[in-house]
Amino acid sequence: MRKSSYITGLDEILCGGFVGSSSILIAGETGTGKTNLCIQSLFEAAKNGETCTYISLLSESEDKILATLSSFSFFDQDVLDSGKLSIHSIDSDIICKGDFSLFEYINENVLNSSPSRVVIDPVTVLEEIDSTFEERQLRGCELRTFVQNLFFEFEERNIILMVTGEIPETAINISKWSYIADTVLFLEKKLDGNNLQRHMEIIKNRCSGYIPGKHAYTITADGIKLIQQ
Repeated sequence: MRKSSYITGLDEILCGGFVGSSSILIAGETGTGKTNLCIQSLFEAAKNGETCTYISLLSESEDKILATLSSFSFFDQDVLDSGKLSIHSIDSDIICKGDFSLFEYINENVLNSSPSRVVIDPVTVLEEIDSTFEERQLRGCELRTFVQNLFFEFEERNIILMVTGEIPETAINISKWSYIADTVLFLEKKLDGNNLQRHMEIIKNRCSGYIPGKHAYTITADGIKLIQQ
């Protein structure tokens, strides 16, 4: 079942929008709009009756997160007050306790509310997570298994999972996160003289076809919008 991304122009290049229960990686370097895209999508989905959750793994306070978002026109305090969109900032202490601790938090505080969409921002923080019981950092194959199991928790509940990652263009095709995610969107910004140009590219879309190439987008007070070519 297809669901709108609620990002102007994105559904078209995804050939219909997000597929339910899929995992979407939004990758790119700092300042490309990864978090903006995710939050904009959640707010608009919540306004249309869905239950959504945003999870920050940066240990930022909810007040700081809201202060950053409140400048955008899609921000709506009523949506937050209604509970249709909840915000969780997972404390570093929970992450430091390891993989089981994080699983437990997500099960008790996120999945129990039966959301239809969840954002984890940024998922790459988990590259340094420890094993709760063995008190050591997860090795390569162990980390991949942990992440795949985490993603499966959302998939089996038919939840659209969006995750962000600061991944450079040179690494996007070989990143473990690109391998695990069903869909990969790469955002980039480049200076052309005095002009800042932004482009979005679909690296893969395991669930469906897509329109290849680099698609221009803007970030304004109304959020992210793809520019029709």
